[in-house]
Amino acid sequence: MRFMGAIFTLAALLIASLAQSQTLTYSISPQTIKGYGKISLNTTFELNLKENEGGLVSTADVNPGLGFSAAAGLELLPEVDAELEMSSYTGDVDYRAIAGVPVLSVPSDEIRLLSVFGNLFYKFQPSANAQFKLGGGLGYGQYTLQDSSGIKNRGTGLVYQVKGVGEYDFGGNFKFLTEVGYIGSTDLDVDIVSSSTVRDTALNGFTFGLGAKVKF
Repeated sequence: MRFMGAIFTLAALLIASLAQSQTLTYSISPQTIKGYGKISLNTTFELNLKENEGGLVSTADVNPGLGFSAAAGLELLPEVDAELEMSSYTGDVDYRAIAGVPVLSVPSDEIRLLSVFGNLFYKFQPSANAQFKLGGGLGYGQYTLQDSSGIKNRGTGLVYQVKGVGEYDFGGNFKFLTEVGYIGSTDLDVDIVSSSTVRDTALNGFTFGLGAKVKF
């Protein structure tokens, strides 16, 4: 969490300094605000899982799976976008250690993180055909762990992300986009179906996506 706090602080200072250096003279008004929608196919890499059940801590590595991201947003200023995003990331556990001891026989557990984010982005060179955006968001997520018997254990909590987005304008209202980000969660209280114990779960890792954006 300290690491993520440092990233958010650095991103905020960078955006503030760039905005000040460029002397933004735009004002927000209904005439200047433009809407957009976007969708992308996503995957994860270096996704890590940490669980604490009754003081017994386990860690796991998660193989990447396919997911999606869909968002609706507003171009509040030429340099600033705000959006509401829904995303889903999946994967399966391929390594697990309990109390630091590797598990020899890893059960085929599958995970999914379904989240809703409120994001804010700063755009570099907003008038160019190729643009880069840097930002992030906070949101609420539902985590699901499905074990080998098909039982789904669920928990909810706060999630956060930092994301860089590259966009290329093909003309008209359509853009191609690629996204690279870091996503994480606070402790998610997962109710285990076969137990009365609540399992504190934290998930974090990197994301990658390709998609399209349309302005309206």
